[in-house]
Amino acid sequence: MAVITPDRYLLALRKTPVVLKALLNGVSQEKAQQFTDGPDGWSVVETMCHIRDSAEISFVRAQRILADDQPTLPNFDPLEASQRRDYKQASLAAEFDAYLESRKALVTLLTQVTEAQWQRQGIHSIYGRLTLLELLVFITWHDLNHIEQIARTLNLSEALL
Repeated sequence: MAVITPDRYLLALRKTPVVLKALLNGVSQEKAQQFTDGPDGWSVVETMCHIRDSAEISFVRAQRILADDQPTLPNFDPLEASQRRDYKQASLAAEFDAYLESRKALVTLLTQVTEAQWQRQGIHSIYGRLTLLELLVFITWHDLNHIEQIARTLNLSEALL
């Protein structure tokens, strides 16, 4: 039996919003804007904006892989997005809600994928050729990375290693 399967990663796509919502429970807008993960780091609300934008671009990338043969996947520049959308002033609740809607759309899209479609590829500007399954693995890693960042930013955890 394979360790890396679409079902396992689809389950992770469903679980990460639950973990993120629990982590953000009771975090005020003021606290979300005030605490950062370092002197030049992002605040909780900025990180949530990034997670939301990443969810949206991931949905578009998955759609392109399914629709076209080896498409070039759209780039995403987090610093440009941060400035363009003024992450610092965003509403934590609104960003989480938008993230959740994007995630629901992605899960709905991916639950209809056939076994053969998981091996369809797109071309990422940094990582090169990427299968749909590899994109799914990347999305779950990305979620976990930023959930841990928010936990540290809120002083709920520290990097242990």
